[in-house]
Amino acid sequence: MKTTGRNGETGFVDVKWRKPVAALINEGTRSGKEVLAYGFKEYRLGELVGHRTEGAVLAATAFLIGDDGLLLLAVEDVLVDGQRLEGVGVTPTIEVPFDSRYAAGGDPQLDRAVQVLARA
Repeated sequence: MKTTGRNGETGFVDVKWRKPVAALINEGTRSGKEVLAYGFKEYRLGELVGHRTEGAVLAATAFLIGDDGLLLLAVEDVLVDGQRLEGVGVTPTIEVPFDSRYAAGGDPQLDRAVQVLARA
């Protein structure tokens, strides 16, 4: 990354993250977050912990319908590195099911991510 100081001097800074990292994903992960999850996995930046993402990536335009309605109309297809994530989603590197009805206030996906990072 190129930086310019207040005094006008420029330089380059290597900003690549070098510490262990994990990302939590699930069926609530949609749109641009799926693109991020895909890149995270594809470029081996760290572990993806959780459940497959929604697969809802298409670019959409919103239209108000009546007083209480909203229609999201897909207007463009989205390919990431030539691959379609729409309807497919991104699978985690570490699958951890999570049903909030039985979690009793806990978060097994977060707990697993912390466990993975503690070992790194």
